[in-house]
Amino acid sequence: MSTPADITVVVPCYEAAAYLPETLACLPAGVRVIVVDDASTDGTAVLLQAWQADDASNRSVLKHAVNQGLGATRNTGWRAANSEWILFLDADDVLEDGWHSALGQALSQQPAERCWLWHPYTEWDGQRKRLRQTDQLLQAADLVTKRLPLAPSGSLIRRSVLEEIGGWSESRDLVEDIDLWMRLWQAGHRPEQWSTTPWTRYRTNVGLTKDVEAHAAKVLGRLDEFVTRGWIQASERQGAEAEIWRQVGRTHHKARRWTQARAAYGRAKPSLKTALLRGLTYLHLPL
Repeated sequence: MSTPADITVVVPCYEAAAYLPETLACLPAGVRVIVVDDASTDGTAVLLQAWQADDASNRSVLKHAVNQGLGATRNTGWRAANSEWILFLDADDVLEDGWHSALGQALSQQPAERCWLWHPYTEWDGQRKRLRQTDQLLQAADLVTKRLPLAPSGSLIRRSVLEEIGGWSESRDLVEDIDLWMRLWQAGHRPEQWSTTPWTRYRTNVGLTKDVEAHAAKVLGRLDEFVTRGWIQASERQGAEAEIWRQVGRTHHKARRWTQARAAYGRAKPSLKTALLRGLTYLHLPL
């Protein structure tokens, strides 16, 4: 199978043996893929060795000698690529059947000025899928106050633009995804939807969604940085914090962590909807 578009899929992974086989299986033979192992100590390296051998001309495996974190691992991947476009895919997420041919056709029709593309995604607990409900992005503050329609897995960015803005933040103390989106926005780039099909299944029962309070703290730290740089106003930061806690509550709610969900909803902006959600937790009714 030949690659219909000039893309490379970059897959960062760390201790990913439990989910990596399913992720690798969604990448057809002939697609250029760079997997970066961030110094895993489980069976990740063995899995990758066998996978690479099946299509060595298109599959590359890079390995960090010491663990460097997600941002640095993504940077290692895209900087080793030579393609026009980079598609990021985390090691516990999956692209749906047919994504490759659909993307190839869409890229052949994209205007030259477009450089940051996204498609909808579903949230997936390993059994059930649900379409992620999102908002339209009209201004920079929407990146922190609205429900984002894009996620790192499935985002497609021109390599030249990643080079221009310096790639992903490598900070371990602050979240890296909204930082990249904000820096893209501040550089004059805007996210463009290339498909209405939810091609990405985003796994919700692993990774950051398991330690959602710690992730929220990293997001809030990044918001403080945005205020300092003048990218958002202090009042917008306050609105964003309220939305973050509502999302924390929803994450706990979906996982049936009733007490944690109620506490997070209590820190969100008061509204009838939030009150109703909080009430559901007392009844032990999941989302």
